[in-house]
Amino acid sequence: MLEAPFEGGCQCRAIRYRCTAEPLVGYTCHCLECQHLTSSAFATCLRVPGEALRATAGAPASRVRVAESGNRITTWFCGDCGSALYSGNAGRPHYRTIYVGTLDRAGEVEVAAHIWTRRRLPWVVIPPGHRAFDEAPE
Repeated sequence: MLEAPFEGGCQCRAIRYRCTAEPLVGYTCHCLECQHLTSSAFATCLRVPGEALRATAGAPASRVRVAESGNRITTWFCGDCGSALYSGNAGRPHYRTIYVGTLDRAGEVEVAAHIWTRRRLPWVVIPPGHRAFDEAPE
């Protein structure tokens, strides 16, 4: 698994961030919101303690949406290039979710599970041995 500290940033390099804590879990989310957010089939994510994550260059813009659960989700992104960097869920205020594609060392991330697989696109293959959940586990 990715060891702390680790860094990442947006596509145009205007925004940079640093996380000083070990990731709590790595997972791939197949929900419709993640598909729309990434313009892809899924989002691979890291959950980290919120207090360990800080922008080190630039000031991310943010957008709030209401999830199916009723929780307010804030996504921080680059206002210049539009790269989604990380998000926070009002239902879990002490955590942040980093989008793995923005990490400098993305290849070191281990995925523990796939969630919202009932929304998985039919051509996406979940690797053998990976845990899969129809929705998000508690």
